[in-house]
Amino acid sequence: MPQMKRFGFAITSPLLALLLAASAHAQIDFAAVEIVPHHVAGSVYYLEGAGGNIGLSVGEDGIVMIDDQYAPLNDKIMAAIRELNSGEIRFLINTHVHGGQ
Repeated sequence: MPQMKRFGFAITSPLLALLLAASAHAQIDFAAVEIVPHHVAGSVYYLEGAGGNIGLSVGEDGIVMIDDQYAPLNDKIMAAIRELNSGEIRFLINTHVHGGQ
């Protein structure tokens, strides 16, 4: 019987985490999110916002972007990138997905 309890908890914990994460995402006020660029070194920057940071390598041949956050923040993200460089985003590397937004 104790094994069943542990097994049930192991299944319930990930489900609970998913529900809590979905609830937290549903409560984001995207209008209030500010995207702030930070210089790291050389041509490397990151954008601070909601849902993690966005990495950027900007250069004469374009921009490499690592992660992209939530779709409703697209205009704000692009405006922050344009403050740094007007080049084309040549590559986008997504390390994970923000579902449901």
